[in-house]
Amino acid sequence: MKVTSSDAKLPRGPHRLSRAEVLESQRGRLYVAMLDAVAERGYQPVTVADLVSRAQISRRTFYELFDTKEECFAAAFELIVDLVGIPLNNAIRSAGQLDWEQLVRTSLTAYLTILTEEPAVGRALHIEALIAGPPLTGYRRRMITLFADRMRAARALGVHEHAVSGELPDEVFEFLIGGIDDRIRDCLHTRGPAGLLDLEPGLSDVALLLLSSNGSPATPDPSVPQRH
Repeated sequence: MKVTSSDAKLPRGPHRLSRAEVLESQRGRLYVAMLDAVAERGYQPVTVADLVSRAQISRRTFYELFDTKEECFAAAFELIVDLVGIPLNNAIRSAGQLDWEQLVRTSLTAYLTILTEEPAVGRALHIEALIAGPPLTGYRRRMITLFADRMRAARALGVHEHAVSGELPDEVFEFLIGGIDDRIRDCLHTRGPAGLLDLEPGLSDVALLLLSSNGSPATPDPSVPQRH
């Protein structure tokens, strides 16, 4: 995906780029600058001065594009959410015909691979977005929904294959994605991006265990005393 690897600069001297094309190039450099700065320093310490220096643009240009640092981070985060689905889809397509369990494992492996190769993206998604607070709430919800929908689609395939049965409430998928999010965040804090792929076997096993449920609450055994 290489979201944070762009170092494209405007050509020196006269060029035929329109004003809109110039601003789009500068906007892209600001996204990269924001993600790199946040990965290195954390969201709170980053300033507009940091961003314009990294992106090699003027402060005036920054304020032509964004009103605040928060708005710039939200826009960069939105771009990440849009782009993350592309390598996920490519990984699944390249894997060929998969059963539902393989689809779960392949999806998790592909996602963890993205975060390993793009550590600034992983930090933005799983750590700094929480620190940024309300401006990122909607975008985080989109990211959670995107991955929950993939798990939902995998389970639907399992139902089609008669490997599992019943319907699961939305809370099961949200609980699963919340747990995955927590484990990724903990790994980034403790082991760094290099440890992310080691999470896959455990996360996949837990995901398959939850998704294998038939969706019906367990019926209490009448022979076992119940607490009141």
